[in-house]
Amino acid sequence: MKKSLVALATLAAATGAFAQSPNARAITGSNVEIFGVFDAAVTKFTQDGGGSVLRMQGEGRNESSRLGFRGVEDMGGGWGAGFWLEAGMFVETGAGQNTTNNNTSAGQSGLSNGTSNSLAVPDLPSIGAMQGLTFNRASTVSLINKDIGEFRLGRDYVPTFWNKTVFDPFGTVGAGAYTNLTYGTLNRYVAVAPPGVPAPEVRSSNSIGWLSQNMNGLRVQAMYALHEQLSGCTDVKTAAAGANADTGGNLCQGPNGSGKYTGIRLTYNSGPLTLAAASGTTNYPRVAAVSGTPPVTSGTVSAYQGDYKDNNFAAAYQMGATRLLAQMGTQTFADFQRGYAASTSGTIYAAGIENTSQRTLKNTMLGFTHAMGPWTLKGSLGTAKFTGGQVSYNQTDRTPNNIEDGAKSKQTAVGAVYDLSKRTAVYGTYSRLTTTGKNTVASMGIGSLTNATVGESKTATGIDLGVRHRF
Repeated sequence: MKKSLVALATLAAATGAFAQSPNARAITGSNVEIFGVFDAAVTKFTQDGGGSVLRMQGEGRNESSRLGFRGVEDMGGGWGAGFWLEAGMFVETGAGQNTTNNNTSAGQSGLSNGTSNSLAVPDLPSIGAMQGLTFNRASTVSLINKDIGEFRLGRDYVPTFWNKTVFDPFGTVGAGAYTNLTYGTLNRYVAVAPPGVPAPEVRSSNSIGWLSQNMNGLRVQAMYALHEQLSGCTDVKTAAAGANADTGGNLCQGPNGSGKYTGIRLTYNSGPLTLAAASGTTNYPRVAAVSGTPPVTSGTVSAYQGDYKDNNFAAAYQMGATRLLAQMGTQTFADFQRGYAASTSGTIYAAGIENTSQRTLKNTMLGFTHAMGPWTLKGSLGTAKFTGGQVSYNQTDRTPNNIEDGAKSKQTAVGAVYDLSKRTAVYGTYSRLTTTGKNTVASMGIGSLTNATVGESKTATGIDLGVRHRF
């Protein structure tokens, strides 16, 4: 038994530890591997109006911390089977990271008080140090064909996320991550609370995926994620509400079709040049919503209305030891959406957002990496601009806050990684993020935020100093 475990650990160390791949796996025999990354850093955040804080960050600031198991079986005739289980974790506490059931608000974070979404405030998506280990990063079973490609079932990365991480010098982790802009404070789905983050911007559960083999430099990834809602569902309800729940007490976590995801990604490699494009849509059917000016005390409330669309394009060019990176994308949000929560007196107030026109977040990034012996130097410049009408209601005083059309963010980041060995490295990253426009905030991890006024800018900085170990 000991010899088997040693052999598995040695094999994992030799192959390195990687996240679930955007490409179909090859059938190279039957094997099972244990792999992982432990990455922890001391991080200092400083923010206009929010002070500063020094934290131990163990989720991974150079590479995401994880523990995984993966395997492939050669079944003969060009066919194979495989599995991939990958759990995110916080090294500084030993806690596991949370996962989601589906792409609805209830599936993201659950419902707590009340009998329907009209009067319910969702639980926080994490329960702190009590969170057990979950295979939140990947949980798939596959059939693989050497000619056709790989068919995956389970929880996997959505196609639109891969361009954001593969073409980011910082790999979408840490103070320099490009996702500080694409999933940052101008991304209004992230800002909505309650009912939470609905869009599968990184991963989706209940997915069916196909990844092609290499076709003269061209690869394809396609994904469809089931919404799993009852055909008669018209709103979010619990069994206690009586309506819109089946006899087994299962919930309607949104109108029929809520949370369905479809996405596709194309990549092309030709020598030093790599090009990639991806598109994804999460569906949220429209239903009747509360009318009138908050506060309102009756009516049908839907957590989300209208689709979320993510499109992006990326390119990379290798020049010797230097890799040049670029990407651009748009995230388009529903042209009508409302989110409501109840006050202590039972009156419904708008705590989320209400908008009357389509909103778009446009992102661009230029970056590089440069290898120099044991050193890897990296840097990036990213921008994001918000356009479209938006109103977010303040739950404290029930007054509307208009998000300024044309609000924008800019992030500059530099970093260095020093390899102590093939598996272990130390690193440092510095980034500066500035937002401009009414009611924008510059957030890099501090909860005490202050909104900018018209034309005002807010700035936040982040510094990571850490160590990363693969096995």
